[in-house]
Amino acid sequence: MRLVLAAALVLLGGCGKGAPSEDQKRRDAKDVAAVEAIQKIAPPIKLLQLQAITAEEITAKNLGGEGCSFGPDSAHPLALALVGRAMIKFDDRIELLLSDSGGTKLAAGAWEHYVGKEYTLTVKRAGGKETPGIAVSTEFAGELTIRDAWDRVVYFGQGTLNCGA
Repeated sequence: MRLVLAAALVLLGGCGKGAPSEDQKRRDAKDVAAVEAIQKIAPPIKLLQLQAITAEEITAKNLGGEGCSFGPDSAHPLALALVGRAMIKFDDRIELLLSDSGGTKLAAGAWEHYVGKEYTLTVKRAGGKETPGIAVSTEFAGELTIRDAWDRVVYFGQGTLNCGA
């Protein structure tokens, strides 16, 4: 029975129009190229206006942990770069990014590079002297760069990088 079924499938596979002509192959290749070209067109750039992540949001959404925060000052973080994850806030929503553990490690278990669904985040120590903060944290001058899916800078800022528990 299986042999008869297999033979029928082989015979049916031979039915049809046959192999596509060279003209059809050229048309198909042209159509594929047109679709690929459309997919590569980047939309207009949308610059991000980051919002401070409040202490209430950090507590209510359990966003705290060991790592670094970045902002114009340590009291108003625009980004949290933590162990394994980072968060930014824009358009009244918090976006989660995951650490690129193959990259450079910062203080307090944070990473320099994080990747999200729509954006990548890079936080760097901009040099300068270590300034011990309160408790077990350390403050540095820092830079935050966020890029979109087309690798275009949609946010760049300089501020305070506050690292600790």
